[in-house]
Amino acid sequence: MEGCIRLVNVHPSIGVLKMLKLLNLRDCKSLRNLPTRIGMESLETLILSGCSNLVRFPEIDGKIEHLKTLDLSSCYKIEYLPVNLQQIEFLEKLDLSETSITEPPSFIFHLKNLKILSFNGRKGPSYKSRPNLPSLFKVIQGRRTNPMARMLPLLSGLSSLRSLNLRDCNLCEGDIPRDFSGLSCLMILDLSGNNFISIPASLTRLSKLWFLDLSNCNMCTLGEADIHGLSSLSHLYLKDGCASLELVASPSKVCNLVDEALVYAINCFKLAENINALTLLRKHLKAFANSRKMFAILMPGSDIPEWFSHQKSDSSIKIPLPKDSQWIGVASCCIFVNNDSSRDYEIISCCACINFRNSEQASRDGSIFRGRNRRMIGGTGWQVGPIIKDHLFLHYWSRDQLYPISMEYKYGHCETNNLRATDCLDHKCDELELSFSDLDVEDNAKVKKCGVRIVYEKDLEEIKELQCHTTQFSPNFEHTHQHSIHNDGSVDNTSHIKRKANIYDEAEEEGPQPKRMQKFFNFIMGQPGKKH
Repeated sequence: MEGCIRLVNVHPSIGVLKMLKLLNLRDCKSLRNLPTRIGMESLETLILSGCSNLVRFPEIDGKIEHLKTLDLSSCYKIEYLPVNLQQIEFLEKLDLSETSITEPPSFIFHLKNLKILSFNGRKGPSYKSRPNLPSLFKVIQGRRTNPMARMLPLLSGLSSLRSLNLRDCNLCEGDIPRDFSGLSCLMILDLSGNNFISIPASLTRLSKLWFLDLSNCNMCTLGEADIHGLSSLSHLYLKDGCASLELVASPSKVCNLVDEALVYAINCFKLAENINALTLLRKHLKAFANSRKMFAILMPGSDIPEWFSHQKSDSSIKIPLPKDSQWIGVASCCIFVNNDSSRDYEIISCCACINFRNSEQASRDGSIFRGRNRRMIGGTGWQVGPIIKDHLFLHYWSRDQLYPISMEYKYGHCETNNLRATDCLDHKCDELELSFSDLDVEDNAKVKKCGVRIVYEKDLEEIKELQCHTTQFSPNFEHTHQHSIHNDGSVDNTSHIKRKANIYDEAEEEGPQPKRMQKFFNFIMGQPGKKH
């Protein structure tokens, strides 16, 4: 019955179906009433999300001890849950986002099997039309009364919790308790839309946290002291509301073997003035080289650095892959903007495939490719909301990700020993094709241009700190090291265009990069700080 907009009442007989395991009433926007009591003993999944006119949740008749998923998100009018829901001890997912529940039900803190919990405080499109509606997080008569802040200490007992959404909950400095580290299994934490100047200290004790969203938190700096202890963090979201953020902690600080790392800094313009995306990539390469399969950066930027020796005014690009054993990966970059500003979000992606040169190629699963076959390497993609100006998407593919089979197995031992002397521009080279637009997706962002560079071992030795004399919006890349043609092959004619014009005249003048930033990046990249 999902999406049945004419459904107003559910027949009482539904509530006594003893063998029913799934009831999905998502987006039944006209639904006002469920059966007064329900006794569906076998029910495992109950989805009521988007039932914006549903007034109350039914009483529980008997036991519903098999229920694992309860989704009430965007049920704006539901104000409370029945007390006997405490019997659902095996509940694994609970979503109370955008409801009118004034404070978290006490039974939640006894759900020892709960893995996903969401309290997104925003009230959706109808919130403005009901300004007197009680909120889960509110301010009364100038005195801050936040039930969630009072209940947070109790969350520390949910030792199985893996994902926690506290978005738009009006939380402030000091609301996150010190014993929050009791959430020993927590991996995903969404604190976006709250009021944090810095990362709450207790979060640094979450040893398994790999995804942290601090978007729209009005943070100004995010330095070494803020992120010390987040040893497993690999995804850091800072989009929107962080326009004044000047310093950011990169996931590149991770010391253990994390497969991927992402800096997602959409509309963080102040950050882009102080940190060059190419600098961040170079530091990542120097610290991790080929030990991490994927690294990506999304942040404001209007030009592709000349360091990317092959460039094209298109959304896709092809390059020959050298047969020598000295290259360690491929770095790619594109400039993108919104394709349709009326959309809530669009997709920016990077997909790769290889056109093989040999008559026989081993695939990832050991099958044989014959002729000039294509093998999809895979891809990554992210949703981006409305963006104000041009943005840069930088992506690094390790050689191990492109070629999961060994060089000796691929080319043969004798050939491998002589690969470096072989001309990689002949017709026997494998060809890498990169695309920044997914043909299977309608809501692609608009890609203006893209670039790519083969990264060699010698690059790691030659990597030097970029001298940022201009902002990320108008980078002067005359001093940027360019890879020699004999390593990368022929360079497209478009790759030598000098880019000095600042297309964002209203951007503030950039000051010198703080010493703290230098020390901070040395820390996150695993490099010892220089002594002065």
